[in-house]
Amino acid sequence: MKQASDPSEFFGWDDLANSISGRRLTASAGRVDTDWDENSVIFQNAGSLSSANDRVIFNFQKPHSSPEDGQMRLHIHWEQDRSDDIVWSCQYRVQKNGEAKTTTWSTAENFISNATNNVFPYVSGTITQITNLCVVELDGSGISATVQFRVARTDSLAGNVSATFIDAHVQNNQSRGSREEFAK
Repeated sequence: MKQASDPSEFFGWDDLANSISGRRLTASAGRVDTDWDENSVIFQNAGSLSSANDRVIFNFQKPHSSPEDGQMRLHIHWEQDRSDDIVWSCQYRVQKNGEAKTTTWSTAENFISNATNNVFPYVSGTITQITNLCVVELDGSGISATVQFRVARTDSLAGNVSATFIDAHVQNNQSRGSREEFAK
């Protein structure tokens, strides 16, 4: 099957799902806590990506069915109860198999415009919102590369925000994976 560089030429998208976790989700030391009753993670304001206590971490593996030059589009599912622009900050790095470890993090722009980055318009009440966080280009990463992420809420608005899930969409070229176990 021909690999295309134009994303519109791919056949579809798949979800990559994983649990979010943090260093001190059950302690009061950071700006992120577990809400066991709501099955979510509470993000307080004024967090920092530089503090392990203020961020959540997770990793995704590039699927075998992804095109070699595809993208990974990260987004957060959260409970929006107001129209304020919540600031989510995100860092990522791609670990290519068989190559030297990438030690530096790329920082995505803060996504503060609800009108631009939220999938659904907010009107009133509490809605389940999806907000786009960043796009990671996977050119040259190879199959099964690991993409590492760190996310924090970094605005100064009063009140907590409840996040239920963070996942990524990856392009799928409809191959049934790879022809070889470790090569496309």
